[in-house]
Amino acid sequence: MNELAHIFVYGTLRSESDHPMARRLLSQARLVGKGSAPGRLYDLGWYPAAMFDAGEKRRVIGDVFALKSGGRLLAELDAYESGDRFYSRMHLEVSLAGGGAVIAWAYGVAEAPPARLIQSGDFIAHRTMKMARPVRP
Repeated sequence: MNELAHIFVYGTLRSESDHPMARRLLSQARLVGKGSAPGRLYDLGWYPAAMFDAGEKRRVIGDVFALKSGGRLLAELDAYESGDRFYSRMHLEVSLAGGGAVIAWAYGVAEAPPARLIQSGDFIAHRTMKMARPVRP
């Protein structure tokens, strides 16, 4: 199944992220745009976990990138994501914000982690809001 030409990212790899691997993805692949997939998104601290489920009403918000054929980027992303043993690469249908859909690679978990659900499904918005909260004395 390595012939899939797109990847869906929803956390530290999104185009808004300043993570070095996100910068690499932006320079090595073409940003198609915003997308979403059915599932639940969980807050694991500095990164999220998605549990994708075609029957879920909630949506995970992210970015879709077109991968260059013959590149090593997918292997590099596999190595990056393998830091969490619960993640696996899977393919799923992603709805594009501008209409239409693509089948894309994504990294997700098979079981819900013991973590807080991100109700909005958008990790970047969630993290921005979380960081903007005043610290209580």
